[in-house]
Amino acid sequence: MAPTDRFKLPLRWQFAPEAARDGTIRWRWRAYKQTGDLAMESESAFETLTDCMNDARQQGYGGR
Repeated sequence: MAPTDRFKLPLRWQFAPEAARDGTIRWRWRAYKQTGDLAMESESAFETLTDCMNDARQQGYGGR
């Protein structure tokens, strides 16, 4: 009997710096489907890459 669960392809994650108006660097993350469509993105910008990655982990980054 064939399994009923579909195979779920992993998302491609991007962590991108962006310049804020005050001259600081902020970080945002985006997750893309294998087709290149945007699956989800961070709701806010983060001061550090570590904070950005921690938020992405809460959304599934690094999960198996």
